[in-house]
Amino acid sequence: MFTLEQLLAATGGRVIQGTPRAHERFVGGAFDSRIVQPGEVFFALRDQRDGHEFVADAFARGARAAVVERAVEAPDDALLVEVSQPLHALRRLADVLRDAHPIPAVGITGNVGKTTTKEATAAALGARYRVLRTAASFNNEIGVPLTFLRLEPTHEVAVIELGFYVPGEIADLCRLVRPRIGIITEIPAIPVHFARTPSVEAIAAGKAELIESLPDDGIALLNADSPRVRALASRTRARVVLFGESEDAQLRAIDVRAEGLAGLRFTALYENERVPVALPIPGRQLVPAALAALGAAHALDVPLAEAAVALQTLEQPAHRMEVRRGSGVTVIDDSYNASPAAVEAAFAVLRDVKGRRIAVLGDMLELGSFSADAHDAAGRDAARSTDILIGIGELARTAVDAARAAGLSEAYWASGPGEALVMLRRVQRPGDTILVKGSHSLALDRLADALVRPVAV
Repeated sequence: MFTLEQLLAATGGRVIQGTPRAHERFVGGAFDSRIVQPGEVFFALRDQRDGHEFVADAFARGARAAVVERAVEAPDDALLVEVSQPLHALRRLADVLRDAHPIPAVGITGNVGKTTTKEATAAALGARYRVLRTAASFNNEIGVPLTFLRLEPTHEVAVIELGFYVPGEIADLCRLVRPRIGIITEIPAIPVHFARTPSVEAIAAGKAELIESLPDDGIALLNADSPRVRALASRTRARVVLFGESEDAQLRAIDVRAEGLAGLRFTALYENERVPVALPIPGRQLVPAALAALGAAHALDVPLAEAAVALQTLEQPAHRMEVRRGSGVTVIDDSYNASPAAVEAAFAVLRDVKGRRIAVLGDMLELGSFSADAHDAAGRDAARSTDILIGIGELARTAVDAARAAGLSEAYWASGPGEALVMLRRVQRPGDTILVKGSHSLALDRLADALVRPVAV
């Protein structure tokens, strides 16, 4: 929350349309006119498209002001603030708001599990504090500043997800976030978006920028079960706490019990404490997310037992191992994105499901030279995890062929989600469990939505 006076002072902007009221308040910011909320400021950024083309739409959806580079078509009473570069203005405003409210922050990065770990950490800290957290997966140079535009005087701690595409990006974001606690989740052998980066080592170096930014009295929470994450321990001045199932992890999970779609249970051990943990979300891959959340909460003086109880309220982010029911079937909606490690984890959950199982697997994109081998391995994994496989996209042909070669007779290929839905309607039966998984650009969330929507008769 911020005022027009703060916006103008931080950005050096000037009002070129509308009536300026210095103490007019805004509740946040947005860069996509389709998701503008009433009372927000719309920043007309030049990204894949020019945001100036959507200023009028933003006002129609409730924006109270727009930050622009030039005069644009807008309602007569619209408030337009002109700056030299809206993206730089967004960052400068976020820096000023962060300066004014220096609450402790937890930064979270990694190639797998960032968003789930962010949600788990926010839930655990919520046992004692009012938490500002990253919305959705807003983890880049746009999303992180937008998060701080929602900062209110009552917020007591921030939980911020940090993405990596180019060297120096996380280091720059940390100058805004100023984390006291840093969590690195996982860096698998075949990372997400590998095609965008020169090597796994470059990715690890980029993720290490988070813990390199921690102060001397900070805490670096590192996944002991991930060799590449564990190896980063020497890259920080902060105290290192290893978490995981490894015997040498200071924060350790034992007696892990996956209970199918009902969730997950384990016992957490930390500094001579032993607490039971129960999560309402399926998948053994949630163990590191829950441990990291407990570690961050403990570091900020939340008793371990209280944090563990708070984790029971965890809600899985939409389209990430989200269990949905409708039209006679159960859908495991994991359609947000796909990587080899995430596909393996999803198949592990599906294997434990009773009854007939169907897997819908879309292309795993941006894997570069690893692509063919990754899809082949996914197909072989599908052969032992599901009764029916439907592959979507050109790359998924390799997975379908591999599944057939491994003995799965009902393995089919579809060119797109529409064709896959027709196939599913033909083969599905009441009581089936259907996993939907694929890269974000395939928009398989729409397929998952269709599967739980009542079928017209």
